[in-house]
Amino acid sequence: MGNKQLLQSFILLTVLVQSMAASEKIWDCWPVGHVYVSVTNELPENSPPLYLRCQSKNNDVGYQTVARNQEYKFNFCPNHRTLFFCHAWWNGKSLAFDVYRWKWCHMCDWRVHSDGIYQVQDYTNFVKIYDW
Repeated sequence: MGNKQLLQSFILLTVLVQSMAASEKIWDCWPVGHVYVSVTNELPENSPPLYLRCQSKNNDVGYQTVARNQEYKFNFCPNHRTLFFCHAWWNGKSLAFDVYRWKWCHMCDWRVHSDGIYQVQDYTNFVKIYDW
């Protein structure tokens, strides 16, 4: 293989890897992978709205209004100091609660009920973690 062919192969490979990385974001969370957080409104029918604001020290995902039986989702790339928390407001109550600490989970699933905030564990069990 001549120098020209070698250079063309190298350029083609570089362009291919860069386009894959840009379109698929395959490298952005290496080696730990994304963390996915969801907060689902399971409050009673005809309840006042649930308001959420979720953030970390470096990333504020903003204020959200979550309708009954709807979920709010976001994801991020963690590091060993990552702490994500949400602040919830409902029916005159207010609660700030941690939704992620380093290595807690990769799929962090939370459910908001009238008596508190539950975390889904083992994909089927709901455990109340926080009281209003």
